[in-house]
Amino acid sequence: MARAEQSSILRLVWVYSFIITAVCVALAGIFYLTHWFSDLWTGYIINGIIFLGVMLSVIHANSTLGGAASLYQLGLTGLITTLLATIMVASVTLLFHLITVPTDPATLNTTMEEARINEYSVQTRQGFWIFMVTNIVFANFTLGVLGTVIGAISVKRNQKTEDAG
Repeated sequence: MARAEQSSILRLVWVYSFIITAVCVALAGIFYLTHWFSDLWTGYIINGIIFLGVMLSVIHANSTLGGAASLYQLGLTGLITTLLATIMVASVTLLFHLITVPTDPATLNTTMEEARINEYSVQTRQGFWIFMVTNIVFANFTLGVLGTVIGAISVKRNQKTEDAG
C-alpha cells in the first residue's frame, strides 16, 4: 500500500510540475510576443503561479495520502515540485532568450522611440543572466519553498504529532 502511495505522489509531483510549467510558459510566450517580458509585473505573475501551484500540489498530496501525511512527506513533495518547475521554467526562459535574440549585428542595438529598453538592446542582453539567476531561479525557488511551507502547515493541523488530526 505504501508503494502505491509513493508512486501516486511521485506522479502527482510530475503532473503539477508540468502544469505549473505549462501555465508559466504560456504566460512567458504571451509576454515575449507583446514585448512586456522586461516589465517586472510579468515576472511577479509567473512567480505567483509557481507559489500557488506548489501550495496546491502540497495540499493535493495530503489529500492523496488520506490526510495522514507527515510534514516531511509534504515538505518533500513541495520541494521536488518546486525544483522541477523551476528547472523547467528556467530552461524554457533560456530557450526563449536564445531564440529571440537576433543574429544580425545591425539589429542588436536598435533604439525605440519610447523610453523603455527593448529586448535587443545591449543593456537587456547583458542583464539577462542577472535576470535569469535572480528572478527565474532564486525568486521562483524561494516562492516555491514558501508555498511548500504554507501548504504543509495549512493542512497539518496538529503540529505536535505525526498524524493529520
